[in-house]
Amino acid sequence: MAKASGLQFTLTLPGAEDVAVIEFTHREQLSAPFELTVRFASRDANLGADAILDREATLTIWQDGEALRRIHGVVSEFGCGDSGHRRSFYHVVICPALWRLGLRQNSRIFQNISPLTVLNTLCDEHGLSDVAFAATREPESREYLTQYRETDLAFVQRLAAEEGLFYFHEFFETGGETPSAAHRLVFADAPPVLSHLGERSYHGRAGGRSPSSSGPRARRSTATSMAGSRCSSPGIATPNLIPPG
Repeated sequence: MAKASGLQFTLTLPGAEDVAVIEFTHREQLSAPFELTVRFASRDANLGADAILDREATLTIWQDGEALRRIHGVVSEFGCGDSGHRRSFYHVVICPALWRLGLRQNSRIFQNISPLTVLNTLCDEHGLSDVAFAATREPESREYLTQYRETDLAFVQRLAAEEGLFYFHEFFETGGETPSAAHRLVFADAPPVLSHLGERSYHGRAGGRSPSSSGPRARRSTATSMAGSRCSSPGIATPNLIPPG
């Protein structure tokens, strides 16, 4: 973008020109698809869902003309608001390509296969080619894995949790003559892989202002949870009787 001072936001959408970002909300956490909601205005009063839905979009955060962060994904929702004399108002919801796995429900069995291979297969079926595994160990091959009446996304999340894996997304810029934003799905099993998140200080003084990025709230809590379980099954000869534990 042209040299500018201060904090600015730009939104890149297919077929949309002269887009002005009004506000946005970004929700991101481990082991869940992120969700970016953007309200914007445009001089084009004829933007339609057919040209924007399920297409790539990028929100860029600029500081003094330098790109601080790019959030890239696909448009999962598009809406139209009021139209004035010069501008019309819209909103989009941008999610990772992984979001598409939640649109298909399936029932099937995988036999004698590594859980990582199953995760990669599910992503590949939906066109997710940029998938990385940062696991510190190789999960054991499973005799069988069953997906029963659940979406591909729910199956991926359940299988990853069973194997002690979590996932997150990395945003980066592709190379070449015309660089563009992109995102990568990463499966991992150890916190050190999240070192790129950096550190945040706690600044909770009312009315105060921290000179650097910080968290305004902190909470500590304690809870009880189940430590174990015991199951007893009826005997074959006496199915109605529960043997003593």
